[in-house]
Formats: sequence, C-alpha cells, structure tokens
Amino acid sequence: MDGIALSVFDRQQKIRLLPFVVTTVFFLLQPYEPGTFLGTIFKVLPVLALIGYVVVTRAQFPRKTRAINQETLCPEDAYSFLILAGLCMSFLADIFVCIPYLMFVGGLGYMVIYLCYFMAIEVDGRHRGWSSSVTWLYGLLYVNTFLCLRGTTDAIGMELFFLVYLVPLFLVGWKATSALEENPSDRAVFMGFVGASLFIVSDCLTISHHMGYPVPFAEFFYMLSYYCAQCGWALSTSNFK
Repeated sequence: MDGIALSVFDRQQKIRLLPFVVTTVFFLLQPYEPGTFLGTIFKVLPVLALIGYVVVTRAQFPRKTRAINQETLCPEDAYSFLILAGLCMSFLADIFVCIPYLMFVGGLGYMVIYLCYFMAIEVDGRHRGWSSSVTWLYGLLYVNTFLCLRGTTDAIGMELFFLVYLVPLFLVGWKATSALEENPSDRAVFMGFVGASLFIVSDCLTISHHMGYPVPFAEFFYMLSYYCAQCGWALSTSNFK
C-alpha cells in the first residue's frame, strides 16, 4: 500500500475514526423507529463517516487531474477506489432498504457492494485467481447457510433470492480469507478479513430476523456487526505499521 504508515492506536487515527464511533453509538441507542425519516438519516451517518475516513486517510488526496487540472477526491490506487465505491453504494443501499417498494433494489445494491470488495482484493494483488486452501470451507458454509435460511420461508422466489444473494457474500469472504492466508502479517489485509467475516454474520442475522426466526436482540447485533464490517473494509485501505 502507498502512503503514510499508520497505527490503529495512534492519536491521528483515533481522531479520524471518532465521527464513525460517535454516529454508530448514537444510532444504536437512538429512539427513532427503523424506516422513519430521522431513523434513516441516523442509519447512514456511520457509513458517511467511513467514506470521509477513506478520503482523508489516503495521503495522495486530493490530486490534480491531468485533463482539467482540478482537485478530485477519487483515489489513485484501484483498491481504495473500489472500497470507496462500495461504501458509497452502501450509503444508497441503506436508504433503499428503508423504503418498502425499493427494498429489493437495496438488496441488489448489497450484492454490488460485495462484488466491489471482491474486485478490490483481486486487482490489488492481495489474492489473485481461484486457488485457495479454504475453498471447500466456504463452499460448505454457503450450502449450510442456504439450507438454514431456506427453512425460514416456503416461497420459491425467496429461496431463489437466497441462493443468488449468498454467492457474492461468501465469495468476498473466501477472497478475504485467501488474501489473509497469503499475507498473514499484513494488518490491512486482516482488517478486510474482519470486514468480510462480519458481513456474513450481519446478513445471516438480518435475514433470519426479517423472516421471523427468533433471534434475541437481533436488530442491535446485526447493525453492530454491519457497521464493524464496513469499518473493517475502510481500515483495510490504510497502510498500517
């Protein structure tokens, strides 16, 4: 990774993460009902804070474009650009899932997010190709998760949705784990692995909760794991000591 090396525990890093921490805690404790206007506003603020984190953390921001000589916030490295694109898509998807007639669009948006993170690992060279020792593990996790979620509904359409939706979710988990296997001492790669793993936890809790499966404090835990997952991906753009 290019740029200045950082430590998760240094003062500068804490300041950059403070808006995310504050908005996350406030959302988890705020009294507004999910789906209301204010509830939706507070829901997307943590992701907006992470977008700001990725932008200000990269040492080469802003840069001059060659064509029009104007400053831009777009990352020069492909990895950070794709993570930033995924976070921006998350911002939109979080809004769409709060609108009943756009909820399905939001679900498709999350699939695009997972593909952005998958491509980020591939183009950055953290793991290339399809060779990995964890392929069978994630294959079994995918099949078992689908079978468990399938038991929450009798609708064929929902079963097909689960079948398709889980593919990019587990693909990016497999990709992040494979990258960590090849770069075990790289903290940025580890942060991506944490993000991918928590996304799986968050989505399984979310689907189970909305399909009527009794999970205690499901909404609190799936939002907490979702925000931590996004934070992991944002931190994976940093160059740690």
